[in-house]
Amino acid sequence: MHGESELTELTPIPCDVFVRYGQWFQKRYVGDVEPASVAGVDRGTSAFVVGLDDGRQLTAAAVVVATGLNGLAYMPEELLRLAPGGPGAGALVSHTSHHSDLPRYAGQRIAVVGGGQSALESAALLHEAGAHVQVLVRERRVLWGSVPQLGRPWLQRLAKPASPLGTGWTLAAVCRAPGGVRRPPAAARLLLFRRALGPSGGWWLRERVEDVVPVRTSCSVTRAEASGSTARLEITGPGGSEPLAVDHVLAATGYRLDIDALAFLAPALRRGIVCVPGSNAPQLTSTFQTSMPGLYVTGSLAAPMFGPMMRFVAGTEYAATRVARDAPRWVVAP
Repeated sequence: MHGESELTELTPIPCDVFVRYGQWFQKRYVGDVEPASVAGVDRGTSAFVVGLDDGRQLTAAAVVVATGLNGLAYMPEELLRLAPGGPGAGALVSHTSHHSDLPRYAGQRIAVVGGGQSALESAALLHEAGAHVQVLVRERRVLWGSVPQLGRPWLQRLAKPASPLGTGWTLAAVCRAPGGVRRPPAAARLLLFRRALGPSGGWWLRERVEDVVPVRTSCSVTRAEASGSTARLEITGPGGSEPLAVDHVLAATGYRLDIDALAFLAPALRRGIVCVPGSNAPQLTSTFQTSMPGLYVTGSLAAPMFGPMMRFVAGTEYAATRVARDAPRWVVAP
């Protein structure tokens, strides 16, 4: 691809390379893409009505929701109290999804809440930008991914087969047969979804965090209040509670799969979508269709049905081929 050097499992992919790959794929296989935001999707008498932010309306026989994690950011109520007007980069608290420019916090005291890749990578970037950062982790320890091995001996490959998401029989099984994940009861699928991939940091990030950035484990934020331009937290751990004052709290607290968070879908449309028991993620057919005929959902919102690979680029081929075979041809009109 444009003379890029070979990338392997031992090569963390730079963001600009990943973006260029996406643009190359679009030009080669997709064609023209219109840069417009969808303001609303509703069901008409014979087709879906898609409203754009410039006022135009389109009709379509099918709609595929592939919006990733947009709108699904989760933040605990304790932290939301720091920003009555809403979290964001300019408030006392924000979510990692709000950011693309962390150097703005240079010289400030920052508490990062969370113990996964988003928390640990943000902490490294903040530290490297000159912020005074510490990480607050609820778990007893931080987990790190292992360095990939190229050309593993066959006994190791047999004991822990490889998959796009890592090594091990569980990950290999759910990646090779996402359709099989749909067959167990909903409770078993949700358990798999929550535990198959727990929070951890990438192996390549470890040296930028461990013994570099203060990381406090077995602690949680039990109280948070704003005092002028300062966020005053109460941190509770094995030794009791203690105060912590910072200039900003960065919540790396993950995402909640909730179909109601997709505000562009009309309320009546959302109410008509049957959800997986025990969650607010949509129940999907083997072709990713919801209970509303013609409405398809892929990506993270499909993970409780098809497994954790749907949360990543690795799952797009499986989803795209099944949606494309099933969905009616698009009918678009001004």
